[in-house]
Amino acid sequence: MPNATIEGHDCTLFYDYDCYQNGVLKKLSPTGKINWLQCRMNMIFLDPMKILTDRQSDVFKALEHPDRPSTAMLMVVSLLLNGIEALGSFLTENDDALPNKNYLRFSAFVNKYLAPDWTTNVTTKQHGTKPLSDILWKSYRNGLAHSFAILNAGIEDDKNGATHHFNSDVIQIDAWRLFADLQKAIVTMFNDVRNDLNVNKKFLSRFDKVYKC
Repeated sequence: MPNATIEGHDCTLFYDYDCYQNGVLKKLSPTGKINWLQCRMNMIFLDPMKILTDRQSDVFKALEHPDRPSTAMLMVVSLLLNGIEALGSFLTENDDALPNKNYLRFSAFVNKYLAPDWTTNVTTKQHGTKPLSDILWKSYRNGLAHSFAILNAGIEDDKNGATHHFNSDVIQIDAWRLFADLQKAIVTMFNDVRNDLNVNKKFLSRFDKVYKC
């Protein structure tokens, strides 16, 4: 069974199959390519994340079992932030040689679709005064990617539903709020991809560079 049918083509939504085995990607129109990537992202990214972060799911309960020192939330945050960077690559100039390209991609998405809640300036003893998004990049994204550690920061639920709070002057982000906001932001981004010619052009340029057959 296909995982999606796009423009009459059965798609697995796996790049190797849809590119090399059944040749679907080269048959899709620009609109079909947008639909393919959105369906693919739901299947491999958003839908699994919904299960991982759902406190009532069997997966969450198994991972967060009180009798075993195990948690998925650091992995979740790492994947969310790397997902934001990947999304930003479809919004920026298609030049892999740009200095600091990963940060620029991350910032492009956050500034356009997660502002102002995740870009507000915050002041902490450890970080000084800077945009929350910069702390997400350096302490959370880079810390987890390069050292398995969130640097001078942490993850905690916020009872008031805020993006972050402070615990003994250490900033704590609400990862569940981040995921909820990201889901809404992705919907807005894909609306822009379909309706804004400039965004559409950058998206398709990046798509054709990555998913070439």
